[in-house]
Amino acid sequence: MIWDPCLARAVAAELRARLQGARARAVRLRREARVVLVHFRDATVEVDLSPRRGTVVVGLPTEPGEGAEPLPAVLAGVEAVRDERVIVMRFRRVRGRKPNPGLILELATNRWNAILAEGPELRVRKRLRIVRSRPLPVGQPWAAPGDGRAAGTREIVDLERWRELMVASAAGPRAVLLPRIAYLSGLNVGHVLGTLGPGEPPGSGGAAGSEAATGPEATAGSEAVADSGAAAGSEAAADPDVPPDPEAGFRRWRAMVEMTGVHPHLLRLASGLQPYPWPLDGADAEPVGSLLEGMQRVREASGADSTSVGSQVAKRMTAEARRLTRKLKHLRRQMEKTEQAGELREDGALILSSLHLIEPGTAEVTLAGFDGVTRTLRLDPLQRPQDHANALFRRAARLDRAAAELPGRIEATEQALADLTALRTRHARGELTAKEAESLLPPPRAEGTRSSRPGDAPAPLPYRVFTSSGGLQIRVGRGARHNDDLTFHHSRPADIWLHARHAAGAHVILRWAGPERPPARDLEEAAILAATYSGARGSAHVPVDWTRRKWVRKPKGAAPGAVIPDRVQTLFVAPDASIGERLGG
Repeated sequence: MIWDPCLARAVAAELRARLQGARARAVRLRREARVVLVHFRDATVEVDLSPRRGTVVVGLPTEPGEGAEPLPAVLAGVEAVRDERVIVMRFRRVRGRKPNPGLILELATNRWNAILAEGPELRVRKRLRIVRSRPLPVGQPWAAPGDGRAAGTREIVDLERWRELMVASAAGPRAVLLPRIAYLSGLNVGHVLGTLGPGEPPGSGGAAGSEAATGPEATAGSEAVADSGAAAGSEAAADPDVPPDPEAGFRRWRAMVEMTGVHPHLLRLASGLQPYPWPLDGADAEPVGSLLEGMQRVREASGADSTSVGSQVAKRMTAEARRLTRKLKHLRRQMEKTEQAGELREDGALILSSLHLIEPGTAEVTLAGFDGVTRTLRLDPLQRPQDHANALFRRAARLDRAAAELPGRIEATEQALADLTALRTRHARGELTAKEAESLLPPPRAEGTRSSRPGDAPAPLPYRVFTSSGGLQIRVGRGARHNDDLTFHHSRPADIWLHARHAAGAHVILRWAGPERPPARDLEEAAILAATYSGARGSAHVPVDWTRRKWVRKPKGAAPGAVIPDRVQTLFVAPDASIGERLGG
């Protein structure tokens, strides 16, 4: 499927009419699949930016799932950038003081991209895909792909200028108009000029009709123009030697620019199905209710239902099968350990019956067992022998309880794995659609939660989440025990670790993967959070140490939250009690 400025503008209008004012829940950028999902309360917008598709589909509401970014906002508007294949969705936050977000969709082949931005100037926060030929630095205002192009901005012209360009070059009007006239493209230029030969599809005019043409792709034409210019266009099509009628072509182009008489059709081109705001000369077409409906047809025809949504469901089923297999293996190992309960209880009883033979601080003792066999037992030299024996009894009791509970859990897990295997088989045979299979799967667990028993509430995260002004995630530990969990289980080696110097307080992780120093503003905000969530929050200025998380180590036997950082640098910041609200914690 090919996008052009006209198609982008018409799709933006449909999205605006359908979703403006709708309450959004979350947005997710799936980089591997090149899919963007915008979750609303009543709908889900799926933008497929993978090669050969590039569809925008509005479907039923779905759960955001793992990796989605919360978006407590309403859709304030949808617009297309002038003469570009770009759609901008602007949101208005319903709470908080952070700048209003925006989602930018760049819909050009070999330049597919999605950018999360914020503020009226659309400063870049996150990118789905980096376009190497056009840097999009985080924190800088987004610029449209056509900004600064050598050919300059293409024109909206009057009839006199149109006539001048029609005869400006011996190469023909197509070669002259495409790089100079806004909203013309290889798809629609033959239709606009009426120069298609019999049976020649739109966009077949060599280089001018391809994406290598100097102007962006666009498609146009309208039934309103057909009455006034159809005769001239038909005569030209019948005889390629007849020059195009300038006035008929101009009227068709003006109708395209003004979006007159939009009548969505699904064109059948050599490259496949192509939704378009109007039918085009030279292409078989059938009317559709909307361009979004046409894109749903394109996705189904291209097999995207099995390769985008379907593959996502297949991946979820595979991941769930692996999880259940690991769980089953773990439960069986636990069941094997329950056999030790009797031995532990016997060791405890032997220790209690031999207290007079065991000296305090002994790490190992050899005793005659109740069966007359000599046994060597290891003890905790820091505990009294009777306390060690009581610990063995408690451990044996836990194993007894597990022995009573585990068979039921193993049976339930085996049944869940069997049901999942049957579900995967039915989906692979085509007996279930992707949506039907997804509805039978358990809901995805949020990031950071651990597997739990059925009915248990998800384990809370050991940290609070904030978002810096530059769009980086900041995690703040909830306490000493949670600090260790955050630092060593919920961070990456390259992340930035921060802590207020000489004060008890939260460990703070600034998510950062680059080899360079993080942006100064984001680093300062993370340091302010570290100072604010510390015992030094009442001071005017607090020194905050920071380093890469990989340079933080925990000494053996250290108290919860006690670590030793290396390669430390220090920032001096002032605590700010309002920073949590400003950064959305």
